[in-house]
Amino acid sequence: MTIEELIDLQEAGSRARVLGLKAHENPYLAAHRMPTGDTGALGDWLARHDAWKFGLEAEDASREGRIVTHFKELISIAKRGALDA
Repeated sequence: MTIEELIDLQEAGSRARVLGLKAHENPYLAAHRMPTGDTGALGDWLARHDAWKFGLEAEDASREGRIVTHFKELISIAKRGALDA
């Protein structure tokens, strides 16, 4: 996936939140988009799923006035993951 595709997916997630969709309505949860056994496809699918979800969550946090808290939580999770590696 290119950086442009990643940004497009994040924007799509953000637009979905504006339209009132919820995280469980992520289009990458649709059966026809789920990978079937190929580990490379699984990684790509997960990246696309997460990019869309990130856009939705960032828009959600922005609307609730907690965008700074949202990003601090993401950074904290990333730091913990790096320490566990």
